[in-house]
Amino acid sequence: MSDIMQGFPPSEQNRVSLANWRKAPYCHWAFHHVREIVPTAEIPNNPKDVWELEVGVMDISCLGLEKIMADTDSDAVVILHDNKLVHETYRNGMTANDPHILMSVSKSMLGLVAGTLVERGELAIDNLITKFVPELSNTAYAGATVRDLLDMRAGILFDEDYLVKVQSSTIDMQLTGTRFPKTENLVICARSCLY
Repeated sequence: MSDIMQGFPPSEQNRVSLANWRKAPYCHWAFHHVREIVPTAEIPNNPKDVWELEVGVMDISCLGLEKIMADTDSDAVVILHDNKLVHETYRNGMTANDPHILMSVSKSMLGLVAGTLVERGELAIDNLITKFVPELSNTAYAGATVRDLLDMRAGILFDEDYLVKVQSSTIDMQLTGTRFPKTENLVICARSCLY
């Protein structure tokens, strides 16, 4: 186990901060303690309504999974095959019950769900997002379609620099301001205003 965030207070070289939380070895602690670093909201599940996966067996010894996990600084791997849980491994202090930041995995999962709904005829990608979330009508998301959001082309200014401190008026302007025009050549710096 690493010395990251051990002791009280942790030594300077072992302390996770906004400047290092996304880099190894600090990320191994930070990615399942995100709520302690940046402002976030917990989205609880209903523990009485959890889909229990059937456990299956599969020989994965040829994959070299431990080496891959070490080489890629992975904290956890879960392998499903034929709707069965065939392997799960946790590292760096993580357990099966710990939350872990998903980052861009969230976009992939949303894309899979949206694609399924489109295929079933339950979602039209040309619908305005405000049809589903009317509270966005008076924000910069007004006029954005489901496709715009799935393609990440809604043109919303988002600053992902957690070290930058911004005034709340700047955040308000970005959420309620005018969207950038749609154009194939438009480059928008994606940065957040969360901190």
